[in-house]
Amino acid sequence: MTGEIVQSHTIIFFMVKPDGMAHEATIKKMVEPLASVVADRLFDPADMQRVERLYTVHKDKPFYPWLMDYFREKPMRAYLLRARPDVNYRKGFYGDFLDLVGDTDPAKAQQGTIRSLSPDSLDKSVSEKRALRNMVHRSTTHEETIGEAPLFFWDYIFAKSKITGEPGVLGRFLAQEGNGIFYDERVESGLKQCNLLSAVEELVCYQDYQGGKGDPLEQGRALAETRINGTRVIKEITLPSVIKTG
Repeated sequence: MTGEIVQSHTIIFFMVKPDGMAHEATIKKMVEPLASVVADRLFDPADMQRVERLYTVHKDKPFYPWLMDYFREKPMRAYLLRARPDVNYRKGFYGDFLDLVGDTDPAKAQQGTIRSLSPDSLDKSVSEKRALRNMVHRSTTHEETIGEAPLFFWDYIFAKSKITGEPGVLGRFLAQEGNGIFYDERVESGLKQCNLLSAVEELVCYQDYQGGKGDPLEQGRALAETRINGTRVIKEITLPSVIKTG
């Protein structure tokens, strides 16, 4: 990325599943007219803990074990995609992108959609007692992206970030507690949720001491520059008593 700021509401979490990896170049060409890549990350093999959390909503459904088998020991790639400023979206970014992906059942997906590349069908997968091979996963709403993207881009810091240096114990804890897609959004949200930043304070810059290295006591400390009504303040942030360093 270059220096522009990326707004999280223009982001979609997208994933090429194991059966889509052989078609990844084609899928990327299909995506390019609608979205540009902010970040991508290959998982080879798939990180099953993250996959399980992604599909936790299906945990009690009969097909869940088949779904886990479908990912296990196979590659996948996660993407953060953003709206292109030069595109006029008919249904909005999310609406047009969902149309491009196509129906969950490849047999019902219209020609020219990503999932129409798959020869599979829901009926066939059920009769063979296996997961449906439909190429890709996509977040259907901004709220879903907020929940799903951090599973695979937990440490992602975008250009012009408010974070300086490497993420440390405190920063990672705050990011886990906070909301948002990007790491600095989650750190700022986490600071507020832990009452380490007031509701009227804006985070300007945050830096963990020692990153993830050095004295464990230092790992639980950070410096934060904030702004309140135009006045900048620098203060030390210390590790909340509810968490421990490793």
